[in-house]
Amino acid sequence: MAEPARHLADEILEEIFIRLPTPAALASASTASPRFRRIITERPFLRRLRALHPPPLLGFAVDRRAFHHAQEPHPSAPLARALADGADFSYSFVPMPQPKPNQELLSPWYHRDIRDGRVLLEHSYMFDMGAAGFPNLAVCDPVSRRYVLLPSIPEEMAVQQERLVEFGPMLGPAGDDEDETSFSVICTACYNSKLVTFVFSSATGQWCVAASQLELFGHS
Repeated sequence: MAEPARHLADEILEEIFIRLPTPAALASASTASPRFRRIITERPFLRRLRALHPPPLLGFAVDRRAFHHAQEPHPSAPLARALADGADFSYSFVPMPQPKPNQELLSPWYHRDIRDGRVLLEHSYMFDMGAAGFPNLAVCDPVSRRYVLLPSIPEEMAVQQERLVEFGPMLGPAGDDEDETSFSVICTACYNSKLVTFVFSSATGQWCVAASQLELFGHS
């Protein structure tokens, strides 16, 4: 009977922890014992916590490479200031990919999307004689300074014999069953005659074509 009783106690502790008034109080509780930390860091508990307590507003990432943190008297100002001081929103820790033949660097990394503490970065080239012309992409964490350089979208997935008109990358939402380190990137590629959606999964490390439809721009 010892194990069921212990399981019941964990459920009671979880209900206590979910009712703590501030993230600081929860962080203090997690340091009290390994058992408390295990309960607080389990994914089911973290999902409940995020549903009840949405992440506070810390600031805005604007101008492509700048982060403007919340100021006093906003309640998140101390945490936002700590984030601004400790994170690298210049993305200097993410290495630049080497240009291919017939390419010239156009810009440094700049952010295209932010979700769940991750930043989706992009940089393009001055000119690209390839058929696809897709920009380079990376996903990083400005706080831990970890990053993943995404592989290029395979040229055979592109619409052949057409120039890329518009390219829109974004971070995909995390699924309930996914690992905390997993992520996905969704890209829409607009051509003259077709709109194609590509999806990258960190679990497989590969791109796939998720959807494709005719657009027929300029035709009646």
